[in-house]
Amino acid sequence: MKAPKLLLRIKGSNLFFAFRIIDHIILVMIVSIKKMRRPSGLLALVVAFLALCLFPHRLTAQGISKPQAHADRGMRLAESGDLKGAEAELRLAVELAPNDPRLLADLGGILVMQHRLEEASACFEKSLRLDPANRVVRRSLAANQWQLGDLQAAQRNLELLLKRSPGDKSAILLLGMVAENRKDYRRAAKLLESVPELVVERPESVVALARSYYNIQQREKARETLKSLLGHPADSNGVFLGGQVAAEANDYETAEKLFDSIWTIYPDKATLGHNLAQAQYHAKRFSKSQSTLLGLIDKGYESSDIYNLLGWCYLKLDQKREAVRAFDQAIDLEPSKESNYLDLGLILANANLFPVALAVANKALGYLPNSYRVYMLKGLIETRQGQYSHAVKSYTRALELKPEAEANRGLAKAQLKAGWDEQARATYENGIKRFPRDALHYQEYALMLLKAAETGDTAAEARSLVLFKKAIEIDNSLSESHYQLGNRSLAQGRMKDALEHLTLAARLDPQSAKAHYALARAYRRLGRQEEALKEVQIHGKLKAEEEKSSQGLAATEAPE
Repeated sequence: MKAPKLLLRIKGSNLFFAFRIIDHIILVMIVSIKKMRRPSGLLALVVAFLALCLFPHRLTAQGISKPQAHADRGMRLAESGDLKGAEAELRLAVELAPNDPRLLADLGGILVMQHRLEEASACFEKSLRLDPANRVVRRSLAANQWQLGDLQAAQRNLELLLKRSPGDKSAILLLGMVAENRKDYRRAAKLLESVPELVVERPESVVALARSYYNIQQREKARETLKSLLGHPADSNGVFLGGQVAAEANDYETAEKLFDSIWTIYPDKATLGHNLAQAQYHAKRFSKSQSTLLGLIDKGYESSDIYNLLGWCYLKLDQKREAVRAFDQAIDLEPSKESNYLDLGLILANANLFPVALAVANKALGYLPNSYRVYMLKGLIETRQGQYSHAVKSYTRALELKPEAEANRGLAKAQLKAGWDEQARATYENGIKRFPRDALHYQEYALMLLKAAETGDTAAEARSLVLFKKAIEIDNSLSESHYQLGNRSLAQGRMKDALEHLTLAARLDPQSAKAHYALARAYRRLGRQEEALKEVQIHGKLKAEEEKSSQGLAATEAPE
């Protein structure tokens, strides 16, 4: 880091004559923060000390004024590390000269050194009211506001500064960082790429520019930007952050390269290795991810997250017993972590190992008695196991813990399975009132009524069609609702509507064998035999795949 070395060379000399040099570098120092959100303690100390150095000593004709004497003494105390003493001296100086903007700024700098950012900002604001043209104090205030998360105020001050000094590159850099924090990625990219010589000096700025490129769909520019981090091997934190940003953007190849580049120097091997293995997993390189995780474990880097991801790797590699053991180990290492129980319980339920899955859910409730997600899992397992009255209790408890649409739907389905049709109907009706924009409530209730219509309940059939239409009005991507409406239109001979709904149903869910079969019937009725034959073949293939998959494990969840 160049700025601290320069500071050491200046130390002991007349700081007044170093004003221009320090003023040039201060913003670069300010924006060098850990992970772009919070400054490290050392950097905050350096930034605050530089801010103190920006105000030249004031002399009177007879010598140093009394307020300035206190200020000078305060600055010397700050250099020696006595921040409380320095603050006391600066406060005395401000009391003697309350309208001196430079003394207020000096006090603000001392407060920044003590991480009292809100108080420091108040001093900077008072200083600016007295001397609004002071660009250094305005930049210091903007940086402080940024650190406090007051991004709008920081942006306002930086824009005002740039209006007066449009060529201030440090202010441009900081404004670009603020824009990135505000998720104004297009503006952030424009600002940051306009000062490449400053961006390239700091990995945090490089990462901010890359994130902005990813978010405005300029992936190649993002990759090229992140490649420059490989020229900063000593700053492993910045490179690690770059790898995380690439992974967030699903650019797993770039993420893996960045993580690999700091393998020998990054201090936290467990965290680095887990992130590397995650990138490999999401790139569908399951064996490589597994190897990375086993290597970490062999070296003593064990954690719940590592074993959880290892479990998913085993599952993808069809090593089910090893997967269960890995999830068990994850639970043992962190018994109160909800996700481990949810993952293992769902895997066991999908394998039809219901008693074991239920035991996992009950064990989770021993540690997490008020977990909404665990009660949802328990209700699912009990429903699949045929314990419908128990499932009703689990979903009822989940709904009490968190009034969510999915819990209400789960309760209604459990009641229906238990043969409590009237209660189920009441639950769906109540759910539609409570969650009027939940399309699945309408669809599932319609499916229930459709079954009732099979017994000759014509009112139920009419009501189901209204509900299916309402469901796709809210969410046009529901394949089941389109299938049901298409099937009904097909039965009534309304071929145009039938073809429209069934074509969309098959497109939305290409794995739905029944949608392809119904579409084949529609094509045949329309005399389009070639298209009908194609749909019949697809139906046959899907039915065969369904039978094959039902004999194995259907893993529907994946780690994040």
